[in-house]
Amino acid sequence: MEFTLRDYRPGDFDSLWKIDQQCFVAGISYSRPELKFYMARPGAFTLVAESHPSAKTISPVSGPSDPIPGFIVAECSRRRVGHIITIDVLPDARRHRLGSQLLLAAEARIRDQGCNSINLEAAVDNRGALAFYKRHHYFITKTLPRYYSNGVNAFVLTKNL
Repeated sequence: MEFTLRDYRPGDFDSLWKIDQQCFVAGISYSRPELKFYMARPGAFTLVAESHPSAKTISPVSGPSDPIPGFIVAECSRRRVGHIITIDVLPDARRHRLGSQLLLAAEARIRDQGCNSINLEAAVDNRGALAFYKRHHYFITKTLPRYYSNGVNAFVLTKNL
């Protein structure tokens, strides 16, 4: 499966929100206002993945005409520290390197904006995400107690760019 990355367009929002709801449990997934807020932060950008036309499938989220299997929201702060806000990949698109493609593209953009490091948060019980970030050279720097609204702690992971 091959994917093309592009910048977010306003018409993508409903599909992205539905993807976020599928990728994360209640208490970790974003409400519509939260997702809009993070996407609109100063220095934030959203990259959207699209399946190549030859790989189009009908998705319960995005339908046959606009197959969006994943996206990433990230930012470069005024302090020149990058932050991955969320990375969401639908289950059918996992294990096809889409998460890696999204993460590497966001890291490159953040580096190009002058950031020397990047941070993100991941639930302490999300073993898949923690293994994914470890493969991409992130390391745990601290724990945030009860970070998520459902009471789950988060690890802060950092990567030097």
